[in-house]
Amino acid sequence: MNDPASSARPVATAICYLSIIVGCACLLLAAICIAIACQVFIQTGVFAQSYALVGLISTALGCLALTLARVWK
Repeated sequence: MNDPASSARPVATAICYLSIIVGCACLLLAAICIAIACQVFIQTGVFAQSYALVGLISTALGCLALTLARVWK
């Protein structure tokens, strides 16, 4: 007979790898947004709040996704 836990193992592995990919993509987006916000501030002296806010949200989501990948085993 097939063990139900053995069929769930590939799904868990896929979720783990997918959360690693999503976490890295979110952190990359956060780095780009923060860099743009800093560049706008340096060139114009105006704080680009929207880019900074997207960067902070992306950082939080990236850290959560990477934490999910670490916990999900």
